[in-house]
Order: sequence, then structure tokens, then C-alpha cells
Amino acid sequence: MLTADSFELDGSVVRYLVTGSESSSSLVYVHGTGCNANVWSRHMEAVADDFRCIAIDLPGHGGSGGAGYRGVADYAFAVNALAEHLNLSEYVLLGHSLGGGIALAVATYFPERLSGMVLVDTGARLRVATETLDVARRLAAGEDVPAMDRRWTYAESTPDSVIDQVVADLGEVDPDLVYRDWIADDTFDFLNRVSQITTRTLAIGGTEDPITPVRNHVFFQGAMPDCDLVLLEQCGHWPMYEKPEAFDQLIRDFATRVSTL
Repeated sequence: MLTADSFELDGSVVRYLVTGSESSSSLVYVHGTGCNANVWSRHMEAVADDFRCIAIDLPGHGGSGGAGYRGVADYAFAVNALAEHLNLSEYVLLGHSLGGGIALAVATYFPERLSGMVLVDTGARLRVATETLDVARRLAAGEDVPAMDRRWTYAESTPDSVIDQVVADLGEVDPDLVYRDWIADDTFDFLNRVSQITTRTLAIGGTEDPITPVRNHVFFQGAMPDCDLVLLEQCGHWPMYEKPEAFDQLIRDFATRVSTL
């Protein structure tokens, strides 16, 4: 069963969700732009019999305090602070979208704690379309902006019920926080750093993801010293929702493999 706990970082409360046995190998999850730990909840419960699963609400997100950051490095230090709080000497780190950039930064600055890393629909550089940034800026300023097509990040075949679940899990999101996150995305660039990351890695990408396309994940496989690649067909930017059974099994297999090395 998922439970919520928290710790203090720089004067603010940072909330996280946890499930599974403390005696099991640990998996730490980092969500993406404008999201919170709830996006991992179904998956965490699905693999909790095998692993201890911990998902952070990044500062400013979900139940965590603060206003959020405009840079990936600050978020990476928050993730490492969670690992220190829980006395995790070794864990598998999973990051989705912006969370994947944060995972890459953790693997660069704190590699000694990682037994493995999963990069989910992300990139070594996360440039954001000018139109997207402009809409986010205007929303943060309180302007009335036409709603974007809610299906734009999903595969064509993804049912509306799946999108409804993502929306429900996200809840109400502060537009100013989303704008900060988009800036963190847009300023992130580790293209010249990933070749130095030796953490054993699995890159997972949806073949119909319009935000972080297949080429991003192919780049990981070619540039990183130890990176496997899995591309999920008929899947967009949300494989933990769009292809739940396949995603769960990929994580089980990878985490078991790296935890027994």
C-alpha cells in the first residue's frame, strides 16, 4: 500500500510516496514537467512485491513546499537529498521526461549511489518549442489562452480513458510552476556529458512520442557506455499509462538484473 512521508530541504517540506519492503532493492522515481509522484502510483503498486518503490514530489510539486526551480541541477540535488534522508546506499533511479534529465544530472553528480538508471521518454537535451513556452508564459501571467489539444502527447490509439486517468493523477497544477519546469527543460543540455555516465542504463521511448522522439533514445544507446534501448509501439509520451503491462515487466527485469550484479 502506498503511504506518504516527507523530509525538510532548504526550509521546505519535500513529500514522497513509498511502498514495498525495506528489505528489497530500492527504486526511486522522478516525475516530469508539471507532474507529481502520483503518475507512478499504479506502476509502483504493481511492482511493490519485488521492490521498495519511492517517488518524490519535486519541490513545488504535489504535496511538496516551495515554488519549484528553473534548473535541472537543483532538482537533482533534491533527489539526492531524498536518497540521503532514506539512507539509500544503492538504488535504481527512474526519470520520466524532465525527470529523465534530472536522473542524468544525478548520475553525473552522485553516481556512487546508483546501481542502475531508467530514462523514460526523455532526452540529453530538452528543447521546448517556442509556442509551448509562450503559451506557458501567458498562462503563468494569468492570460486567457485557448486550451491545447489534450491528446497531443499520446499515441493515436491511446483511449480517452487513459488520458482521463493521467489528468486525474495530475490534479490542479499551478501555471507558474509549469512555466518554471518548461524553462528547466529548455535550458537542460547534457549532450556532451552522457558519454561520461557509466551507470547501467535502460532507455524506454514510445514510437509515437511527439515531445521526446525516438532519435533521443537512439542517441542514448549510441552515446552512453552501457545503455540498452526499448521502443514501445503505439505508445506516446506516457508508457507507464499507455503500455502498463509492458512497462512494468521492463522495469522488473532491468531492476532485478542490475540489483544482482
